[in-house]
Amino acid sequence: MIRKGRGILAALALALAGCATTGPVPGLPTVPVSPVAGASPPVARGETQLLVRAVPSGGVGELQGAQCEAVSPYFSARFTAPARILMPSYGAESPQVTVTCSAGGVSGTQVVAPTQAWSGGLGGWPAVGVSVGTGNAGGVGVGLGWYGGGYGAGAGVPVVRYGEVRVPVPLKGT
Repeated sequence: MIRKGRGILAALALALAGCATTGPVPGLPTVPVSPVAGASPPVARGETQLLVRAVPSGGVGELQGAQCEAVSPYFSARFTAPARILMPSYGAESPQVTVTCSAGGVSGTQVVAPTQAWSGGLGGWPAVGVSVGTGNAGGVGVGLGWYGGGYGAGAGVPVVRYGEVRVPVPLKGT
């Protein structure tokens, strides 16, 4: 019985580990974006990141030192891949980002769309919790809690994230 309980706990720990957020990627430089002149962006709701890697199209591995540019209607950045692009999050109004990387006189482009990330609840669904305590001198206390939804806690807008983009760059002679 104890072994079965350990297996269940291990499976639960692995499942919860998949929900953990990650910080900066070690070894990747962080590049801030610059605002596009004349653009009227929506109100920023925090920061998000985009990981960019240049790869040979149809090949294996990664192209180190490819010159890249990330462009959206509100911001842009020039950098050397691989890199971590730090940019504002505009919630539901977050734009697609077009990333172009060049190496050896050829270039490749990839468009990255933001995805909604669930915040709170259980996989985006509200969670209801019941708690029972010893209460005070008057007796036992019972509480009911509501937590969740797919929206940011304070702002009431969707939380969006950009994943990792691998920009394929054709190699000469392929």
